[in-house]
Amino acid sequence: MPSVIRLSPEYPPGNLSINRHPLSQSLHSIRLRKFMETWPFDEKSNLLRWLDCHPGASPLVYIHGLGCASSSDYLPVVTSPHYSGTRSWLVDLPGSGFSDKPVTARYDSGSLSTMLQTWITSTGVSTISLFGHSAGAFIALKMATAMSPQPERLILCTPGVNDYGIALLESITAMSESEFIATGFKQLVMQLKNEGGNDVWLGPFQVSSPLAIYQWAESTLDDNQKNWLEILSRLPIAKGVILPDNASPDDIERYISAGCLVELVPDCSHMMAYDNPNGLAAAISRMMYNL
Repeated sequence: MPSVIRLSPEYPPGNLSINRHPLSQSLHSIRLRKFMETWPFDEKSNLLRWLDCHPGASPLVYIHGLGCASSSDYLPVVTSPHYSGTRSWLVDLPGSGFSDKPVTARYDSGSLSTMLQTWITSTGVSTISLFGHSAGAFIALKMATAMSPQPERLILCTPGVNDYGIALLESITAMSESEFIATGFKQLVMQLKNEGGNDVWLGPFQVSSPLAIYQWAESTLDDNQKNWLEILSRLPIAKGVILPDNASPDDIERYISAGCLVELVPDCSHMMAYDNPNGLAAAISRMMYNL
């Protein structure tokens, strides 16, 4: 029966002993096959780039949110002493992070989902689990629904977009695509700098493709309006949702009703990987163990 697990500020939490997991590794002993793996995602050999962290057969694939990059957001998480040592693929989506940013690509969530499915198939792994944060949760959900075989687990972290996110995305899509690329993106970066409190997020955001930001923003608003929670509830795999511990009872209950295990992490907001990477590491480890 789905339930709620509330993490305390001390780690490792609850009944999860990091020593129980033989693959558990600290920051000093993390193993990478090489600095970054690559895969050509189009006919012009533009490259998807990702980090392959920790040994193991079945990876947990990290799908970041809009304007983010898994290579920067989640490296502190998977190198935390509170992480279970699950094999982890930190992928930067096309248009984001270290991955290439061609102007001919499509960056809507459906196109990104299809491309990631093709990439995973090309790796030859037999099973995976998926992690998706914020707008990346929509991509992870589309992948989990479409893939055959389906992932072993789906873990969503603060899925969807909050009121601030909706207002931000609507300010982007109020412009035309060409206007945003020409002037709107630079103006938005300056606005976010002036607002303050966005310093960490601005790192990956300001190196993102303006085209990718615009097209993904459009599709994220569309995804957020659809009944994606019903799709999640019908998904016949192990699934969990990670939320800040100040989440409302209604938010918690709707995910439990959708058949999800819910983890609550202290001392964080929507950008959990920035606010409390150790807490997120512990929550993901619990999910991988309990689902």
